[in-house]
Amino acid sequence: MKIIAVMSPKGGIGKTTTSDSIAYILGEEYKKRVLLIDGDPQGDTSKTLEMFEPEGIGMSELLERHECVGGTYRTSELIKPTQYSHIDIITANGYLHDTHSNIMRAEEKQVTRFKEALEEVSEAYDYCVCDCGRFFDMVVINILLAAQLVIAPVKVGGYENEAIHNLEEQVEDLKEINPNLRIKGLMTMRMKNKTTLDYEEWMKTESGFDMFVTPVRRSIIAERATIAMTPLPKFSPRCITSQDYRNVVHEILKEMEG
Repeated sequence: MKIIAVMSPKGGIGKTTTSDSIAYILGEEYKKRVLLIDGDPQGDTSKTLEMFEPEGIGMSELLERHECVGGTYRTSELIKPTQYSHIDIITANGYLHDTHSNIMRAEEKQVTRFKEALEEVSEAYDYCVCDCGRFFDMVVINILLAAQLVIAPVKVGGYENEAIHNLEEQVEDLKEINPNLRIKGLMTMRMKNKTTLDYEEWMKTESGFDMFVTPVRRSIIAERATIAMTPLPKFSPRCITSQDYRNVVHEILKEMEG
């Protein structure tokens, strides 16, 4: 099972849309077996897949009360089927806010819980796509230490540029524990104006940051999909942003499967 994390400390740049679109295309269009992880206490991915339960069990139990840390839950008990035949999910809700501090109080396996829990189902799925929260907490650290690829959405702006480079530095530190981890930037909400195109060119050629060739263009339809709480490629299969995400997935498959 190949594990992809989508992470950015900046909000409003398409992190959840990116996670859900990649998972949908891999699963429903490429027929890969996909496990989608909601690692954000807001539960937006759970909502998009119509699986959100404010009092439900999911990611908090996986990290806090799994058998690998002396708890009673197995990973398979926390995985739920979705309406999509090739996509299962481990959901999240507000209880995930407390998971960071609960893990910090634990005496062992603070950063390897997620990796060990996923080993139980590693043969059941081709890909695991993780929608991370914005904060570099113990939940996100656990996810990143299990992942092979971190996709970092970025759009035009100095603050966004600073945020993605800070994330890169944090990922570099984690490579001491997970040497297979790498980070790759993805231009999102790209508009066809000189400022955006110049910034995109700079990111790809001069920033020193590894970037996807494909930029994801901005579309009002993508915003409508979030309002409808539906994966974008299902909501509008032919819109330009869905087409861009297909090209992103093509790049992912080429890199991760050769």
